[in-house]
Amino acid sequence: MQELVRQYLTRSWDAEKAERIQFSAVPKGQFGDLALSFFELAKTENVSPVQIAQEVQKILTGSNFVEETKGVGPYLNISFDLNTFFVQVLNTPLYTEFSKGKTIVLEFSGPNTNKPLHLGHMRNHALGIAVANLLGQSGATVHRVNIINDRGVHICKSMLAYQRWGQDETPEKTGEKPDHFVGRYYVKFEQEAKKDESLKNEIQNMLVQWESGDPKVRELWEKMSHWALTGHEKTYARQGVEFEKEYRESEHYQSGVEAVQEGFKKGVFQKREDGTLFIDLSEEGLDEKVVLRADGTAIYLTQDIGLAKLRYDEFHPDEMIYVVADEQNYHFQVLFLCLEKLGLLDKKHLHHLGYGLVNLPHGRMKSREGTVVDADNLMDDLSNLALTEIKKRNPDLSQNEAQKIAEQIMNAAWKFYLLTTNPRKTITFNPEQSIAFEGATGPYLQYAGVRMKSIFKKAGSSLESNKESVGFLEKAEKPLGRKILEFPDVLDRSAEQKNPTYLVTYLLELAQTWSSYYSEHSILKAETDDLKKARLALAHKVYNVLEAGLGILGIEIPEVM
Repeated sequence: MQELVRQYLTRSWDAEKAERIQFSAVPKGQFGDLALSFFELAKTENVSPVQIAQEVQKILTGSNFVEETKGVGPYLNISFDLNTFFVQVLNTPLYTEFSKGKTIVLEFSGPNTNKPLHLGHMRNHALGIAVANLLGQSGATVHRVNIINDRGVHICKSMLAYQRWGQDETPEKTGEKPDHFVGRYYVKFEQEAKKDESLKNEIQNMLVQWESGDPKVRELWEKMSHWALTGHEKTYARQGVEFEKEYRESEHYQSGVEAVQEGFKKGVFQKREDGTLFIDLSEEGLDEKVVLRADGTAIYLTQDIGLAKLRYDEFHPDEMIYVVADEQNYHFQVLFLCLEKLGLLDKKHLHHLGYGLVNLPHGRMKSREGTVVDADNLMDDLSNLALTEIKKRNPDLSQNEAQKIAEQIMNAAWKFYLLTTNPRKTITFNPEQSIAFEGATGPYLQYAGVRMKSIFKKAGSSLESNKESVGFLEKAEKPLGRKILEFPDVLDRSAEQKNPTYLVTYLLELAQTWSSYYSEHSILKAETDDLKKARLALAHKVYNVLEAGLGILGIEIPEVM
């Protein structure tokens, strides 16, 4: 609708001015289908926005697609001719070109190979999936990458515990998922270290042995890393998490050393008397930051500099995005300044998509104490809750069919719940609330889609034949049409802000608008056959938008619920 108005004003008024008109949804309770605002134009023209609104109002009154106009202070609200309006509604695109032509590298997950994935990773994954899909839906080429943290003191903890108390146990022998098996030894180390502080010295010795390539330590490391990663892959598959490329810290940390040494030659980094390389960021309001230890060993910053260079050389991205908890805010401030000074990317094209902690109703999770909620266990609980409800509602379903639907509902529950809150805020995850079929939940939206599918099956007619009846739609359908027309703008805003919460809010509003409409207007028992076909076409469009929006969030609509 916006483009229709802009094109008309380009021809009938002034092309340059028409480009600077801004559009927005009409506030709830106000007249009209679309609001035009003229603040930006008024500044350059040095006239009041009210004056421009009145001028544009006269011009649009002469068009054949505007039914009525109304000035609301500096805004102009317009109501469209019914046929024009609904043709535009049914042609609303499910994608945009906001990010067209951009190449973006997006890093998310970043697991350690000493324990299973947990609830905190689930928030990371929900964000990573949604933001990658949003950018892709708005025209970007998105490369999804992962960094596997498989070296360091924390990895040696589970290794030493297994070496001391493992007694040749294996996941196969104990019947445990392999990453849970490894995680049990990480917790074991922390418990034993409280009793015997000398274990901490042994950890440091093991790390030195690993760094020097000790065969026995390396063999143990390979074995336990394999167990952990095999378990992670199963969790990723269940959650719908996929990566184009995964980088292992153990394979790439030396590239960071090389990148830093090259930066030293260029004068980006400086050397202290003890041999430590550092960067002075005092002019940027930060401080001096070490980028390479005096003994030449790498730190996290070293590794991230090297990885960024590798990815830049490989993908030549316009932007790099890191989905990492906001506890690392300072780290990314330093990293981005380093990358800018190295000439890779301007820091305005480097984004840290931080997010707050995920707590449970009974408090904060703690890995070392074994109180972390493992992703697998939580997903099992949610899936079982969904399975019980599905069997109750659909007793004729086979076990396999019911289990498949339960998994779809489980994924909708946690993904949607973890995206309902602005990423920067701490969130308390309530499993029972997330899985509810009613309220502001993923399963509620799935159920809305399932009910629409049921209507289409009963109607038994094709979408194409229904589109021809669009002229029979009435003003009662306009609120639903307006909500559909908002979809491209919501995609653009969500992609621009890299915040899927806007899309989550929109999908809830769409489903609620549909529910209100459907409770008062029958589809299959419409007064005439033409009206029935027209309403079916509109319902199909609602479903398509809902399906596309949920798909961006990584959520599927089941066949039945």
